[in-house]
Amino acid sequence: MNFSVKPAFLVCGLAALVASGTLLYLGDARGSVAAAIVAASALMFWRARIGHPTFRGRYWLGLGVLGIAMVMLGFPIRVVAGALAVLFALQVLVNAVVARKVGRIRLERLDHPLVMNGAGNFVQQFSAAGFRPCGGYRFHTAGKTVVMTVMAGPQSDRLAVVTDKVLQIASRFGTRSMVTANSAVAPLPPDVLRQHVAGGPVELVRAHDAALTLLERHSIRPDVFASDTEALHAVREMEERALAFIGQVSLRTALRMETEGASSSRRLDDDAHSSSRIKYWIGT
Repeated sequence: MNFSVKPAFLVCGLAALVASGTLLYLGDARGSVAAAIVAASALMFWRARIGHPTFRGRYWLGLGVLGIAMVMLGFPIRVVAGALAVLFALQVLVNAVVARKVGRIRLERLDHPLVMNGAGNFVQQFSAAGFRPCGGYRFHTAGKTVVMTVMAGPQSDRLAVVTDKVLQIASRFGTRSMVTANSAVAPLPPDVLRQHVAGGPVELVRAHDAALTLLERHSIRPDVFASDTEALHAVREMEERALAFIGQVSLRTALRMETEGASSSRRLDDDAHSSSRIKYWIGT
């Protein structure tokens, strides 16, 4: 959930809790229960974090709970359905607007590798797995400066990008790339094969290694970066291509962001669905 919106959900949730207690004191049991349900719905949205595996579940559960509360308050079904449809449409519109803003992000290369506050433990875990800092970038969004620490893998065929919240490992295959990340909300171009793995650096490294093994069965091996400069250039190229794609997102894509299941970015495995995704990616 967008950080600037979260306080509003918290305030609404607390206000609904107060209203629930007041209505119960006044003897309106049904109104009290309905207000409590509204509070639960608002607090679900407040607790939701975009990119977390439970986000879509919380989002749809929150809408459903809100609908139940409106029915209990006596609203006609068509009014409830219309209100929920409007809320859903607003969310899709917000997705499109946020995507356009994200597309305007500009990366600034750092003279020396820096580690963002809150990312130190992640960097240490990647270092323990054989990665080493080779540079970094930063950008500004919503009044916040985000530092991306770039780390080269032990075989120089994979690169980790670390912030305080988002972790990813990327390998390049000519004009294509494969990404293992702990967040899979933003849409990506079809030449990027992404797998979403909940967890930290250890889980991401293990999943990325397994995915590279799967791709090797298709006689596809990642590029090896000859220098830190080449690695940093590759990261910038992949990130800016993704940002440009996000910045051109359509309402149709924004709708798909809300409705598509996790299968489009789930962890790659030795199964028919993963094989189909890999073949489609190879054909792009």
